[in-house]
Amino acid sequence: MDILDQTPKARTDGLLVEELDGETLVYDLETHDAHCLNPAAALVWKRSDGRTPVRDLAPFLREVGLPAEESVVWMALSRLDDAGLVAPVALPGKKTSFSRKEILRVLGATAAMTLLLPAVESVVAPLAAQTASCITLAACLALPAKGCGGLPICTDRAKCCKKRGQNCAAVKC
Repeated sequence: MDILDQTPKARTDGLLVEELDGETLVYDLETHDAHCLNPAAALVWKRSDGRTPVRDLAPFLREVGLPAEESVVWMALSRLDDAGLVAPVALPGKKTSFSRKEILRVLGATAAMTLLLPAVESVVAPLAAQTASCITLAACLALPAKGCGGLPICTDRAKCCKKRGQNCAAVKC
């Protein structure tokens, strides 16, 4: 199967979604992560219905002022995948091929276009009980990367439990 025939599927279960000022806010009830999708990322996420192939998603980018380029769709899918908002997809090449700099080079675009490119900004929203608490080093190291949360380490408040690669680690706050 050609990589462009993949049919990405947006995750919808366990999410609260709100449209606000041209952006889409997505709150994950399972991980307590909050994601802000700009119009381009939101468009790709909403159009990822599990039936539409990647090659057919590109023309929709014109709705947000971007050229109908598959590389921009891959950029959006890469960011959505990192945020856990789409079922995993096989990306062509390396993730570095979907950096803003590389996409702008491929498109021959101006720096002003960077504002239109897909962006997913994510933060961990702590539970009320966690806002004034800490986490043990052992508990931090046992967490999956999406659940790190940024809490301080109880025995060393200068370090916090944060994502490092695919795992959680105690790093400087």
